[in-house]
Amino acid sequence: MRLLGSRFQRFQSSLPLVMLTLVVLIWSSNNIVTKLVLHDSTPALLTLVRFTLTTVLFYGPAFLVIRRFGEPLTRGNWVRLSIAAVIGYALSAMMFMVGISLTTATYAGLMMMTGPLWTAVLERVFVGTHISLLQILGMVIAFSSAAYLATGGSLGDADMNLLIGSLLLMGCQASWGGYTILTKPLLARRPPLVIVTAASIIATPAIWAGTGVQGAWSDLDLVMNWSLMTWAGVAYLVFVAGVCSQVLYAYGLRDVTPSQAMAFTYLMPVFTAFFAAIFLDEQITLATVICGTAIVFGLWLVNSNRTRPAPAPAARRLRA
Repeated sequence: MRLLGSRFQRFQSSLPLVMLTLVVLIWSSNNIVTKLVLHDSTPALLTLVRFTLTTVLFYGPAFLVIRRFGEPLTRGNWVRLSIAAVIGYALSAMMFMVGISLTTATYAGLMMMTGPLWTAVLERVFVGTHISLLQILGMVIAFSSAAYLATGGSLGDADMNLLIGSLLLMGCQASWGGYTILTKPLLARRPPLVIVTAASIIATPAIWAGTGVQGAWSDLDLVMNWSLMTWAGVAYLVFVAGVCSQVLYAYGLRDVTPSQAMAFTYLMPVFTAFFAAIFLDEQITLATVICGTAIVFGLWLVNSNRTRPAPAPAARRLRA
């Protein structure tokens, strides 16, 4: 019995890491699918349609159901969540969509790996979390390896579109890091589904306003001309990238630190390389294997020196 209990504890402690790995797997495919869908859509229109459908079809109904269980959100919770939702959902989504339209999917993956760096800085400034030299070393190893994997060792001469797109993608990751830090305390006291669904509902009007300024409302008639493959891509972005990844991220974040959660983005170039090999007939090279191994090692260094939060009580897990 003691052996079984020990194995269950190991499984329980590793489950958040498995969830976050799946999240990054989905996020990696999200880059490729988004680039394909953007052939038939503008960035603003895709953002508007994607997040509206996600909220109307899932998050809205889910929130109405789960709000009946457990303690309701307080006024202070709503204020914190509103700030996090506008920054992490709305602003991040719009910057991502415009940024990736100006760059390649591979380069977008490189820029989005800066998330752990921005999160660590924000966590240090606002939370006071210590960053050890070993963790800095892990970040440097992982980032350098992923940069080589994503660029082949040379970025070349970047044009203005590439520069603007890169800055927007880094801003996207910085804002998502802010969302991660702001929602972390709420996840310690409320079921993750309550936080995720409420944040999406709050962010949707902000997305309507932001994309409207970009001209998405006047482009709505273009939706009628989207191909079946484009709609299939939108369905993937809504249900897999928009719902599954966010729910998994919320549950995984509950039992790790914000920097740990964001550090998993270092795996994105590895997954992107595999997706490229499958869907774009690109060959997996020795450099891919070596850099992928180095990324995993750097990720291990970032996480190994962290003091993990205590697992959530069983009663709270069941209620969530």
